[in-house]
Amino acid sequence: MGANDLPKEGLDLAVSRWGNSLAVRLPVALARELGVGEGDVLHVQSDAEGTWQLSATAPRAKLDKAEVMRRMRAHLTKMPPTESVIREMRDSARY
Repeated sequence: MGANDLPKEGLDLAVSRWGNSLAVRLPVALARELGVGEGDVLHVQSDAEGTWQLSATAPRAKLDKAEVMRRMRAHLTKMPPTESVIREMRDSARY
């Protein structure tokens, strides 16, 4: 068995302190098996027997630059125009 292989009998993962929370590190082989990377979300759920299951949620689709710009423009059209902060600062400045 190589360093990146998952053992058939399961894994014991250590719990560590991370700020005011607790964290579990996933070995790279398990992360690959789950198909997760940094920033992804994991789902934990228990069944009637009290067994907990860990699964990866579906990753969000990556947006291309054109889609991001379209969404930003759509969002900006919903925002009401306001007075210019720069104009207010210049008008109230003491020279």
